[in-house]
Amino acid sequence: MNDLQHAKSLKELVDRFLETSPFQKQLTAAMVRTAWHKTMPKVVCNRTEKLYVHHNKIFLKITSAPLRHELKLNRDKILTALHAEMADTLLQDVVFL
Repeated sequence: MNDLQHAKSLKELVDRFLETSPFQKQLTAAMVRTAWHKTMPKVVCNRTEKLYVHHNKIFLKITSAPLRHELKLNRDKILTALHAEMADTLLQDVVFL
């Protein structure tokens, strides 16, 4: 077996393990949190009080009402930026609390 086939089968094995793992939700949440902090400006991250993922939706509690309104208007851009940062996550919507 050459190195490429070995690497591919190892990746498939790890992916399969993560799909069936009870830690998948925590891993996805951590990936979303990391992507959020990488893609959003510091002022947005500082005003983000709560962030969690449920049924492929990101739920965000933003402490500033004007900022929350501005983010709602740019919901599609936020999803695009998060998808670009995270390759494997199937995020469908952003919900502001």
